[in-house]
Amino acid sequence: MAQAERFPVLQSDVDAFWRDGAVMLKSVLNDHWLKELADGVTSNMEQPTKRTVDWVNNKETGERLFHDQLTVQHNPHYERYMTGSPLGSIAAQVMGSPTALAFYVTVFVRSPGTRSRTPWHQDQSYWCAEGRQALSIWTALDSVAAGTELELVRGSHLWERPLAQPHFGDGQLGGAMEVDGVETMPIPDFAGADADKYEMMRWPMEPGDVLIFHGMTVHGGSGALPQGVQRRSISAQFLGEDVRVTDRPSGCNPDWLPELAENGIGLGDYPACAMCPTISAEGAVTA
Repeated sequence: MAQAERFPVLQSDVDAFWRDGAVMLKSVLNDHWLKELADGVTSNMEQPTKRTVDWVNNKETGERLFHDQLTVQHNPHYERYMTGSPLGSIAAQVMGSPTALAFYVTVFVRSPGTRSRTPWHQDQSYWCAEGRQALSIWTALDSVAAGTELELVRGSHLWERPLAQPHFGDGQLGGAMEVDGVETMPIPDFAGADADKYEMMRWPMEPGDVLIFHGMTVHGGSGALPQGVQRRSISAQFLGEDVRVTDRPSGCNPDWLPELAENGIGLGDYPACAMCPTISAEGAVTA
């Protein structure tokens, strides 16, 4: 049986995750894993998948925001990162699940000086996965300076209604989708009129640090970069053993349902399969 690295998580960090919806851990990834990720991003941009979207691509200014979504089968560097680094062990410990399922990887590359900010959203409201044990582990290969951090709304993973879903697509970044039969919360003006109603969490970060947040924690804002500064960030999505495959009235993004079906996984199933290996809290890997 393969073995991933293990990183012991303090109970205080687990408590902060479930109370606030996010926690940041320092110096989790060593130089080996940072190089693996850097090689993965280079390979990814040279050979993008069918899910690649340039959220922004301004030929005049050179501003580009590259985005892709991949399973471990798409990129060997990301596969090694998801199943060999400490992330799986961390995810299982934080979620309180015997194992963490390596769901998929999301990649964002902002060219130097890109000013387009990420719309406020909840990751899991797009996923074909329903359950409380669900999180993202976000890291950046470039320093995240104060004023450019990912911003998260404290306690938003506990809200009774999901946030309305903004658009994420080529040429349409932001706004809100209208979905019949789904009761959602309008997107507040977090940076303006509603700023005093919500408490933001934000952490300057260095390469090797990781930001862990619940799948339903509202986040956005990151990406208003100064000239000459780029950002390569990677978000690894993990699921716990209470999660089941679902479909959504608005559709799923990414829509892994066809690929899961090819692996014998249907609606209502726990999606452990070759496409989504699992890692135990002790680091044991099962494909």
